[in-house]
Amino acid sequence: MQGRYRPRWIWHDREMQGGEVDQTPGEGRPAPSASSSPSSLSTGSFSSTPTPPPPPQPAKSFSNSPPVLPSRSDEQPTAITTTGVQPEDGASTWYRSDQARYKSVHRRANPWYRRLGRGIVALTFISALGAGLYFGARLIQDYLERDKLPSPGAEVPEIRRTSFQVRSSTPAPDVDGTLTIDATSRAFEFVGRNGGPQTGIHVVSPDGSTSCVRGSQGGWALMTEAGTAGIDPQDLLLVVRYISNDKNSDAILTNRLRRGYVDLTEQAIEGTGLNQRTRYELELDTLEFSVDYPLQWQDFQSGAIPGVQKTSALPVIIWLDADQVLVRVRDEQTNWSWERLTYSGESFTPIDPASTLLEDTTGAAVAASDTTAEQP
Repeated sequence: MQGRYRPRWIWHDREMQGGEVDQTPGEGRPAPSASSSPSSLSTGSFSSTPTPPPPPQPAKSFSNSPPVLPSRSDEQPTAITTTGVQPEDGASTWYRSDQARYKSVHRRANPWYRRLGRGIVALTFISALGAGLYFGARLIQDYLERDKLPSPGAEVPEIRRTSFQVRSSTPAPDVDGTLTIDATSRAFEFVGRNGGPQTGIHVVSPDGSTSCVRGSQGGWALMTEAGTAGIDPQDLLLVVRYISNDKNSDAILTNRLRRGYVDLTEQAIEGTGLNQRTRYELELDTLEFSVDYPLQWQDFQSGAIPGVQKTSALPVIIWLDADQVLVRVRDEQTNWSWERLTYSGESFTPIDPASTLLEDTTGAAVAASDTTAEQP
């Protein structure tokens, strides 16, 4: 009985995939016999005799004997040598070093315009950082220097000719008007303020020693003869002596007075541009100062504020301009107040009333002699 031949791999696949092996009679797994010829395989005629199973293999015996390893020769392994590839002239297989490759890639990835742009951005950033640091430092400096007294010994422009507006009354000198002084020659000219107690009074001193005065309707007269002119010559000369050398804050804030006897209560900026002024509201402890430094206290009385009194909190206000020039002083307790209107380095020469005074004196003498001669 002939059956169909199924290759062995078909049975194997069906067993591996979990399928059932077909055990239908006559459809076993016959194998072609040894006597089968290739022609019989091609025609599909097979022998019906099944192939006998292989003989059983003897059971392996396990013993304590060591395993037998295959023999090998005692030859030493061949040493591995590392020979670098040497460049050859004109060889197409030569590669650049990592540094050369990096430079080449860097140049191609960063052309000149890109590097220029980065440089401009970096320069802008550095400039902005520098400007920020500068303005930040200025702000910190202004914060640290807030509410501080004016610097001692400040350098000021040369001042020779100065015009002051003086408003002073008792216990200070009784002077109210405009006073122009030459700081070198001490020549001065005073004109009383309109509407004030000394309206119409005009005082001139060409050399700082001889003074002439005239009223609104009178002629020139020597200052010593002007007892009824409405101004005390001693008060005017005292004002000239006090303010002629007041150039910076040292005129009020002396060196010894700064050593713990000055209290700054307020500091403010007034005006803008050329008219900017810095106002300092001070309280001076002249009582303790006079006890600790009696000689310096006498100098302060004779050169800083006329009529100043001993008190623990003397209110004084001073103004400085942008050049640190002392432009205004006010002491409400002593009624001492003056303001610098203009100043310059030029000289000041007031009018000289000596010739007019001589003519008036000569004319008066001639008239007196004529009157005497006419008498019988």
